[in-house]
Amino acid sequence: MELNPTPPKAEFDHFADDYEQLHKNSIKASGFEPTYFDEHKIKTVYEDYIINNKSDNKNIQILNFGCGIGKSEKFINKYFTNCTICSVDVSEKSINFAKEKNKQFNNIEFIKFDKVEELRLGANFDFIFVANVFHHIPEELHLATLKHLRSFLSTNGYLYVFEHNPKNPLTRNVFKTCEFDVGCKMINSDLFIQMCTKSGYNKIIRRYILFFPKFLSFFSNLEKFLKWCPIGAQYYIKAK
Repeated sequence: MELNPTPPKAEFDHFADDYEQLHKNSIKASGFEPTYFDEHKIKTVYEDYIINNKSDNKNIQILNFGCGIGKSEKFINKYFTNCTICSVDVSEKSINFAKEKNKQFNNIEFIKFDKVEELRLGANFDFIFVANVFHHIPEELHLATLKHLRSFLSTNGYLYVFEHNPKNPLTRNVFKTCEFDVGCKMINSDLFIQMCTKSGYNKIIRRYILFFPKFLSFFSNLEKFLKWCPIGAQYYIKAK
């Protein structure tokens, strides 16, 4: 299948200036600042990839696919203390914001692209991080995009994809009212697992995260026991 330009090409150019405030407004009901969610995802990957897999936290090659304005990079560097990061996005304006936001780091390469097939990064990433990106990609391109990302993974590499959970009523409401999600559709996790299988991945695992708003954050330590429960605000898929 030939890949057309991934749709948020111009979409997030329009939102780049106001993205942080729009995001803050959209998640106001949670009581958290947007950075809480940015860090939570990276910490989740760290706990799985380094702690659970007993991996060495050295010389890790990371692809941040759909990096937006570069909100995750400082947390990637916080947890993965010896890594190189390749952050890519279709929005040139967002990439420029990301470069400025992360200019203190010298281990990040930012790449703007128009088509997924334009990326020629080599199959050497230890893991690929994709946070709330796939619902902005047309459904007919999901399989081809997953296959293309698989070609960038090292032999023992993993794909981590985070998405909104349509089974959570609060998430559905936030998604419906979020300005930069207009016209998008949440992705059922069962469907995403099927797509990963069709795209040649194996050892596919699904976990749920973000169960408690800020006023119930004293329960947050219980999250590690609830990863199986399909009411978390978001889910992630880990695939090899």
